[in-house]
Amino acid sequence: MSGMDTQAGMEGMAGMQMNTGGPIRITTRQASLAGVTFAVASEAPLDQTVRAVAMVVPNERALGIVNVRVSGWVEKLYVNETGMHVDAGAPLFELYAPDLVTAQEELLLAKRLVSTAGGDSLVMAARRRLALWNISEQTIAEIEETGAVRRRLTIRSPYRGHVLEKNVIEGQMVRAGDRLFLIADLSTVWIEPSIFEQDIALVREGQRAAITLDALPGRDFAGRVTFIYPTLDMTTRTLRVRIEIPNPRGIIKPMMYGTVRIRTAGLRGVTVPLTAVLPTGERDVAFVLHGGAVVPTDVTVGARGDTTILVIEGLAVGDTVVASATFLFDSESSLAAAMAGIMLDMGMGLDMGGMNMGGTQMDMPDSADGGMSSDSMPGMTADTGRGR
Repeated sequence: MSGMDTQAGMEGMAGMQMNTGGPIRITTRQASLAGVTFAVASEAPLDQTVRAVAMVVPNERALGIVNVRVSGWVEKLYVNETGMHVDAGAPLFELYAPDLVTAQEELLLAKRLVSTAGGDSLVMAARRRLALWNISEQTIAEIEETGAVRRRLTIRSPYRGHVLEKNVIEGQMVRAGDRLFLIADLSTVWIEPSIFEQDIALVREGQRAAITLDALPGRDFAGRVTFIYPTLDMTTRTLRVRIEIPNPRGIIKPMMYGTVRIRTAGLRGVTVPLTAVLPTGERDVAFVLHGGAVVPTDVTVGARGDTTILVIEGLAVGDTVVASATFLFDSESSLAAAMAGIMLDMGMGLDMGGMNMGGTQMDMPDSADGGMSSDSMPGMTADTGRGR
């Protein structure tokens, strides 16, 4: 008998119903024994977490450079170590500069003129000159009060923080404009992860981020995305974002490595658990519960989240799907289809003891071990239309 004759003959037999959608019947007890759980498709945003590695850097808004505004010699250095913490107004060094000596003499001369000929404008000009050279108001007031010219004047820090750079030693001659110190306030630090191109659309300013640092295991730090850089790195195809982290106790150090997790709300649509969709290589299949029978259903999936997947076609809100043990249903339907194909090739059109090969029903046995073997399924049906 040819294959076409066999097909036509078997379609006419009462025991052979050639259908394409083969449901698998299962009871509550069978599902419990087999470890099968169900979930309901719902409309919800896709839960996605963007992960990236990054390094801690100082807060650029809290950086300050101390340079000298008049040429001279550093005769005494108070901050003589990199890494020292200084407060705003704390002394950094004492500077001898001929221009500072001259400016003090002019101030005292203007003070004497005030008492005789009224030189208020001259006094103000002399004070302003010293102030522009970074001489504190306290020091200027002491000079006026004592009436004595000081050989060297104290230069104080305008910033609070840690000294990241020190480019001066005691006795060094410095010129106006030389950069002597870089001071950073580390009470707030930045971490700048590089986000892969496919995740860029998920990240927004203001999103919260969780940070773990390699140097501080077991501790989580909270931050917020405060800035997204406008350009991508051409080599790595990534985009840097800035996350600001409070660091009041100073335990987070610049140049530490860490991992950033940004929780995002992705696309909204029909979502089911990740385990509810079974990829078969050429297509994706979900097993939908209809009236006590589980029906294999082709679906089109979109983005994948941490625990859920977006289904574009094939499911509707409210559909109940198998959320675990999907491989059991897939193996059952595959086995039944394979057996039906073998029997068709052999030209068999017999009713094999209640096994309707080619029909739509495939009843799962209510066995104690939850097995689903075809030898013990009196009502087993095969889906001959499903191809793998």
